[in-house]
Amino acid sequence: MSTTSEGTGPTDRRLRSVALAVLAVASAQTVVTVVAATASGLSWTRLIDLFVVTNALIGICLALTGWPIADRHPRNLVGWSLLAGGLFYGSTGFGTSVLAWLGEPSTFWRGFATLTNGGWTWALATFLPLSLVLFPDGRLPSRRWRWVVVVLVVTGVTWTASAVLDPKGGLTSELGIPGYPAWSGFVQIVWLQNASSIGLAVGYLSALAAVVVRYRRGCEQTRRQILWLLLAMILMVGCFLVAAAAGSESLLVGVLPILLVPVAIAIAVLRYQLLDIRLVVSRSVLYLLLTGGVVAGYLALVLLLDRTVRHQVSLNSSVLATLVIALAFNPVRVWLQRLIHRAFYGARQDPVRAMAEVGARLGTAAGSGLDGVLEALCRVMHFPAAAVLVDGNQVSAYGDLPAVRHAIALRSGSERLGELVVGLRSGEQRLAPADERVLTLLAAPLAVAVQARRLADQLRDSRERVISGREEERRRIRRDLHDGLGPVLTAVVLNADAALRLLDRDRERSSVLLVSLRDLTIGAVEEIRRLVDQLRPPALDGLGLLGALREYAVTAGRRSDGGPLGITVDAPAELGELPAAVEVATYRIVTEALTNVIRHSNATSAGVRLSVQNRRLSMEVRDNGVNDGPHWQPGVGLTSITERAAELGGECDIRYDRTGCTVSVVLPLGPSVLEVRA
Repeated sequence: MSTTSEGTGPTDRRLRSVALAVLAVASAQTVVTVVAATASGLSWTRLIDLFVVTNALIGICLALTGWPIADRHPRNLVGWSLLAGGLFYGSTGFGTSVLAWLGEPSTFWRGFATLTNGGWTWALATFLPLSLVLFPDGRLPSRRWRWVVVVLVVTGVTWTASAVLDPKGGLTSELGIPGYPAWSGFVQIVWLQNASSIGLAVGYLSALAAVVVRYRRGCEQTRRQILWLLLAMILMVGCFLVAAAAGSESLLVGVLPILLVPVAIAIAVLRYQLLDIRLVVSRSVLYLLLTGGVVAGYLALVLLLDRTVRHQVSLNSSVLATLVIALAFNPVRVWLQRLIHRAFYGARQDPVRAMAEVGARLGTAAGSGLDGVLEALCRVMHFPAAAVLVDGNQVSAYGDLPAVRHAIALRSGSERLGELVVGLRSGEQRLAPADERVLTLLAAPLAVAVQARRLADQLRDSRERVISGREEERRRIRRDLHDGLGPVLTAVVLNADAALRLLDRDRERSSVLLVSLRDLTIGAVEEIRRLVDQLRPPALDGLGLLGALREYAVTAGRRSDGGPLGITVDAPAELGELPAAVEVATYRIVTEALTNVIRHSNATSAGVRLSVQNRRLSMEVRDNGVNDGPHWQPGVGLTSITERAAELGGECDIRYDRTGCTVSVVLPLGPSVLEVRA
């Protein structure tokens, strides 16, 4: 539909009433034209020669196609331009038929003839090209196109002046009733007619350029609307070529095809989704080019053969030309069909090209994101819109998806990551097999991009949680220092001052204060030790990583329900010197995994395995617990394990089934660990 919205206000209602009135006038003109032409007694051939039939047909067709647009979209100037063109075009047929019936060489009828001679000029020179310039939304392509409107108006004025100043009296002079002024000095300003012809050519060329610009810059809807206009022009040109080849000048093939243009404009503005216009236009272009090529090739070959080999070969030149055309027809048809198909349907038949263009955008997805990839997909395949859905949520899109769409699953192995949804082209009710094959090929790299985006989002969320947790930990330590250790040290200072003042006067009271001072100091030391232990487990400094883990395995010998739990630690004798961040993370991850076994499982045994290879520390904690629940989700402890591994750039894999739970973590030992930790 047009971008001009349907209005329901009083102004729009008045505009609809005016449009209906103009249509009524145009219809009345046509009725009177038929009555007057019949009553005039002129033959059908004579009425055609006087352009009564053609002007009446074109006029009522323009009015009938312009009125629905003006009624549905009152602010779309395309409808009004067609209505005005129909009114002016029909006025010439109306005036000529009335003059043929009732006219006589009097002052009144000569004035009437003047109006008749100047009616069709405005329609042809101004309103028809203006409707093309404004097509399809009723607005100019941009403000820079306002000069075209000026040219069209000036051309209408000069063309009308040429018609009424014609010393022959214009069209009506053939009826013996010339219009005014029929100026004999018109030959002295013959340049006016030449300027009018130039202006007419500039106007229609500008209209064609405006349509081309809109197609190149327009959205999918605008392009489909313009294709309707292109289809009408193709059919019109085809009819003209057939008429020229047959030597026919009949009304049917000479004038009626022009009526296809306003009909196509009305359909494009009101019902552009009526059918798959791409398919119709592509086939029309193909057969028009093939027909023209066959005719031109045949004539050229006959002429060439007549001049070169006619006297050397006994075979008739027309037969040779026919054989050459027959042999070349199918290869040329296939080549043309491929070019036209690519122009209208993109790389449907060329998966390599589609992969190359979309792959180029995938290579730069970091800059343009998935939106740029979908834009490239729509451009190369000529889809109106596309979107990527993950868990039912749209994560990326290009264009507005129409009601008719198709979805392709995006998978990574057996895992379904989401789906690629494309909007079908106008008129298509299902995805063509060739399109589906191309999309299936493109789904694999697109799934990789979606997976990478999901992992990047997960990493970002994990880092945000790590930073948030770190800040919360700092806030807690600050609160503990301020609310716990701070008051204790303040009390130590106060008691020390009081003991000093009472040392000489009341030694017993001073002794009590010193005892209290000692207790406060011991409490402060314990508080400091507690804070220090939270920052780094003391067992790591005293026993090392393996000793600390083995000590924890000995002390954690029972589950929370009292059941026995045997824990073993399998590791090489020496792990080598590990970064402090890796030591702490390994200890926290292993103890957290074992704590999860102690609190939440019914396992009877658990094993810890550590190894170092290629500057990577691998750890695995496995138990023999049984999961009896229908669903399992990792809790806070296992989530913290994943976050600790991600903080150091490591990898974490947690699997839980009826044979037990396995927590596998790999941490890098390179310099990047220290950088991440810092």
